[in-house]
Amino acid sequence: MLGALVLGVAGCGGEQPEQVAPSGAGPSVIDLSGWKLSIPVKNNKGHPTLLQPAYTVAPWMVSDPSGALVFWAPSKGVTTDNSDHPRTELDSLATFNAGQSTRTLRASVTLQQVPTDGQGIILGQIHGAEDISAVPYVMLRYQQGKVRVVVKQVQDGDDLINYPLLAEVPLNSRFDFTISDLGNGNMTFSATRDGNTQQVTAPVPAAFSGATVRFQVGDYQQSDDPAGAQDGGRVVFHQLVESPSPL
Repeated sequence: MLGALVLGVAGCGGEQPEQVAPSGAGPSVIDLSGWKLSIPVKNNKGHPTLLQPAYTVAPWMVSDPSGALVFWAPSKGVTTDNSDHPRTELDSLATFNAGQSTRTLRASVTLQQVPTDGQGIILGQIHGAEDISAVPYVMLRYQQGKVRVVVKQVQDGDDLINYPLLAEVPLNSRFDFTISDLGNGNMTFSATRDGNTQQVTAPVPAAFSGATVRFQVGDYQQSDDPAGAQDGGRVVFHQLVESPSPL
């Protein structure tokens, strides 16, 4: 069920830009029933607030007149225990076993704003769940006009592999991406802009094979040097689908 709720920003690490749902906004075309939403607002334990099931909430995630979802995440705000970066992000309520289940995340996005320090935004993830819920795994990242996927090779440490997808993607330019676990020990990542599709296949690292994981998607901005209340990431999701089928 979609709703509308305006939250105060006390405890969010500074004044936030005034942003409300655009005039004429209607229900989102994106089904939120299978997701929970993390927003950079303190709950009564000092952690980011979780809304389950997810629903629209200004200024963090609102629907525009087309029904697309507009995400806002400031560069300074409340973070999870294992991150230094505030986020407005949807977490899937469905988990799967890495490398053993077919699962695909498909999205169509437009980036309207990125943090001023050039660190970009993580738009989609396969993230650890249950006993490894604090462990990132696969991250599709937009940074300085480029789209790439980062795959961690270990659960504890910085060993990772970068898989480039697109270059020269300006702000306010729509593109599509997919993150897919093929269920056979491999993953496929793709991104498409202006009819140009780039796709790569990567093995599931041994450290994550069989692990319980989930999709996360949204505006996980990566600023390391916040530049004021207006600094952060703003992303429009025109389409978002999670399915149990491969690419």
